[in-house]
Amino acid sequence: MAKNILLLFLSPLKPNEAHYEKIGGEAIKMTNESAVLYLLKKNISLDKVFIIASKRVRSPIAADNPQTHLDFFLERLGTFAPNVETSTYEFDEDKTGDENIKSVTEMARLIQDFAKGEEVALHVDLTGGMRHVNLIMLELTRLLEYSSLTVGSVLYSNYDFETKIVNVEELKNIYDIFQLMAGVEEFVNFGSVNALEKYYQGKERSESLKNLLAAMKNFAGAIKLCHYGQFSEAIINLHDAVRDFKPAADDVEDMLMARLIERIRKDYHGLIVNRDLDDLAVIRWCLEKDYLQQALTLYTERIPEYLGEKRLITQRTDEYRKLEIAMGDDVRSPNFYLLNVYKSEDKDFQPLVKLVSSSVSRMEKPYFTLIKNIPDALKNGLDYDEWHRQLDTLAEKICTNIKLVSNAPIDKEHIVCANERRLRRQYELLQRINANEFETLSEAELEPLKDFFDTLKPKLEGAPPSKKRKIILNELRQLKVDDAKKYFPPLVCRRNAPICRLKMMLDAQIFDLHFDEETFFNVMEKYFRIKNERNHSNHAREDDSEFETATELHDFILAALKEIEQLR
Repeated sequence: MAKNILLLFLSPLKPNEAHYEKIGGEAIKMTNESAVLYLLKKNISLDKVFIIASKRVRSPIAADNPQTHLDFFLERLGTFAPNVETSTYEFDEDKTGDENIKSVTEMARLIQDFAKGEEVALHVDLTGGMRHVNLIMLELTRLLEYSSLTVGSVLYSNYDFETKIVNVEELKNIYDIFQLMAGVEEFVNFGSVNALEKYYQGKERSESLKNLLAAMKNFAGAIKLCHYGQFSEAIINLHDAVRDFKPAADDVEDMLMARLIERIRKDYHGLIVNRDLDDLAVIRWCLEKDYLQQALTLYTERIPEYLGEKRLITQRTDEYRKLEIAMGDDVRSPNFYLLNVYKSEDKDFQPLVKLVSSSVSRMEKPYFTLIKNIPDALKNGLDYDEWHRQLDTLAEKICTNIKLVSNAPIDKEHIVCANERRLRRQYELLQRINANEFETLSEAELEPLKDFFDTLKPKLEGAPPSKKRKIILNELRQLKVDDAKKYFPPLVCRRNAPICRLKMMLDAQIFDLHFDEETFFNVMEKYFRIKNERNHSNHAREDDSEFETATELHDFILAALKEIEQLR
């Protein structure tokens, strides 16, 4: 059973006696009593009343009456709610805004401690306090609502000075506007409708508003599932629902949404300005909203289709028929199949695939030998960039080997370390160890070579600090290639088999290109790197990703997207 608590800011005692008309004219002495009586009349059994008490209400009522306003209220509360617990938090009205915020968070902590994970309904009396207190009370209520408390009644007691009667008014519908605004903000920023569904639960809605909310919900579902067909339909429906929304003049919910829908029109303009789905606009929107996984998926699935639909790549009729036959029952789009799969089993192509792979493999030993020679590089005072230049020689050898038998579009800059950033961190870490800093390094600083150091624990434990540097660097010199692979990123050909395959197909006129070849290979190189990252995340692979942070990946996709946009 849910607990019920009341939060109030205590008003001082008024000199004139008032009456609370809603329960038979029962006399009240203090304004806040009316909120308690109102809840009791609604058969809401209060478990606790949390009182925020200013310096004024903690002071004597009058010069000739030493009882405080607070003590008087507690005494009155005991007459009609004798079993209700109370908790008082002192508030200093002379403090600054920042200090008052601290007070708000402290009161929130007290209420959260009382709730302790139980189901709690929070009722709020906004009557008491200075002019700015209502804002503080609303902030506190929102803070507690985010802490999983349910907001029940939001009350305000109006005192009629002529009749001397206090009328309690329910303000929950006004408070709920915060939920509506939060819902629109959530949809605009994240494409989610959770907060809106919470706001509209149990509320009457016009047909126009129902259609709009349904379109927004369908769009949110399409974002989560990232089904392209559903996504396309959802954008069309959202376009139509936003366009067709006509608020009824006498409908409160319609009128509220009419004031907020312009924000949706503005932020979704790039997506819904037309009923046609713009692939690049959708991917850009996903990036802007930090839907990185959706951006990865849509980029991988739709960029080949985009190149075909915009006739940036085309096929002659005879070649397209061959493609259709090769596809058979494959459900992927022809353009995706063309750029990702077609000709992969061609007997003339296989030697080239093996050549690229074997050429890189043959360079593994000299590459890891170079890594094992890092201690000597450090001894000679080489920084990372100076040491790294030696990789150019290896890259030249690989390119020469490939070009002896092929015109594959591979240059030495495409023969790279699979994770350049990590390799740099590892080298710079070894620089620090060479400078006898091993003992001062934290676990986070040792992370780039953690697995390597873990294998050395038996040798390092008990060794004097002066010898640990020597142990680490000697062990590095003696690493076998297979062991070095475990600790250091491998050497890879960035323009690998997929690019070579496209070069062969282009030379064989299997498809035609309607922009320059160099740009095409740049676009496709980035495409395959993004596709690899999508596969990496979808299959939860444990090997190092090329991109160490979400921001790095986000910026890479955005740059690739801009390059494609320029083709238009």
